[in-house]
Amino acid sequence: MGLFSGTKTPKDDWSAIATVIKAEAKLQALGEITPSRRAGVIYRNDENNSFQGDIKNELDVVLYVGKGATKTAFEIQDDDRGMRWIVLEDGNFGDLASSVYTVGNAIGMNDGVDNLLAAVFELYFTGTVEDNTYRSGLRTYWIYRYDRKAFYPFVPTGDSEGERDRQTEARLGQDLRKHGLVVEKSLTEWMGLWGIPF
Repeated sequence: MGLFSGTKTPKDDWSAIATVIKAEAKLQALGEITPSRRAGVIYRNDENNSFQGDIKNELDVVLYVGKGATKTAFEIQDDDRGMRWIVLEDGNFGDLASSVYTVGNAIGMNDGVDNLLAAVFELYFTGTVEDNTYRSGLRTYWIYRYDRKAFYPFVPTGDSEGERDRQTEARLGQDLRKHGLVVEKSLTEWMGLWGIPF
């Protein structure tokens, strides 16, 4: 049995994404995590898809209209690899997580499920890692892969591929799993994602 095995794979995206709210609350109470106000959804854009072709207007409806609308602010950014980011901002972490799910679900329900790559949450970590070095307010990302229905921590230390803090990732992986997050079992699937626009 591996270090991160034993958690059942959730049946749907909400079952997995909902666990981020619980884990964030527990780790924030312990003083290890400070949430930022930002998260994002990254997907391969398909201009031939009518929903994706009119994504701003579609998301205005999804996020701002109707009962239960979170009114989470968002902006759309294209990166240099042909991917599109929906960058979300909300001071309420529960609403932010809900909006991340809502955006991904809207894209998926409109013939875009195969285009969804990841949801990314930005948080700051403070604590001691395996080699007994202390990190204070270190920017980290909790990445949710739609294809794996699981999260993993990512801690870039620079803009170039390969520049990452594996010790902090290992510590966070243990903490996240302990506090209820659905963590990716295979460490080889903890893929780096450089160029996150927040």
